[in-house]
Amino acid sequence: MAAKNKAKRRPKKETKKTVKKKTIPKKAAQKKPRADLRRLLLKGSEELNLSLFPNQIDQFLLYFEELKKWNEKVNLTGIIDDKEIIIKHFLDSLSFLKGFSPIEGIRIIDIGTGAGFPGIPLKIHSPRINLTLMEASQKKCVFLHHICRLMELQDVNIVNERLENVKNNLDFVKQFNVFLSRAVADVDEMIKHGAPLLADRGIMIFSKGKTTEDLKVGKIIKGMVLLQIIPFTLPMSDYSRKLLVFQKI
Repeated sequence: MAAKNKAKRRPKKETKKTVKKKTIPKKAAQKKPRADLRRLLLKGSEELNLSLFPNQIDQFLLYFEELKKWNEKVNLTGIIDDKEIIIKHFLDSLSFLKGFSPIEGIRIIDIGTGAGFPGIPLKIHSPRINLTLMEASQKKCVFLHHICRLMELQDVNIVNERLENVKNNLDFVKQFNVFLSRAVADVDEMIKHGAPLLADRGIMIFSKGKTTEDLKVGKIIKGMVLLQIIPFTLPMSDYSRKLLVFQKI
């Protein structure tokens, strides 16, 4: 009789374990992160005075998921915290819109784009821009091709090259209206190699952190005049940034 009673009790214990461990927590774990990220993107874009449509939020979330997945095998970024990816990559990229208007057909080149920053977030927000992503790392370019194909982004050209190697290439000289780059170490060097790529009256925008050179509006560097210095703090953080906006004379 004791053996029969044990046999009857076992299924009840197994059923409780199955419900608790496999069904309820797994569903909750799937829904919560995406909802949190969606709220972060919406709140952050509002603080930047930008609007994102639901399908654009979906694209950012797909970008986020692929970035996290690929980063486990390819070193795309040292930023791995979910919230910091949203703030320091996505929102930081969108902050470049403080320096120019993304009108339809404007030709933009993003130098040293890495995993696509700031270019791809700008393309998600303003799909009618014409975008060139330049990156020296072949592995990162493989990711760029993958993510642009996955998100079906149009008018995006990916170039596996260094800036100094294309400054005299007629396919690039005077071809762009806007030249962008994040975390520029040497502004003078970047202008030296980048200015030839700009069309007449084209602009360069560099994003810098706290340690910015002592530059003043009106300063001229190799045929580029500093039009604006735009200081700001990234949304939902204390991360200070400055946009340096130069125009070709």
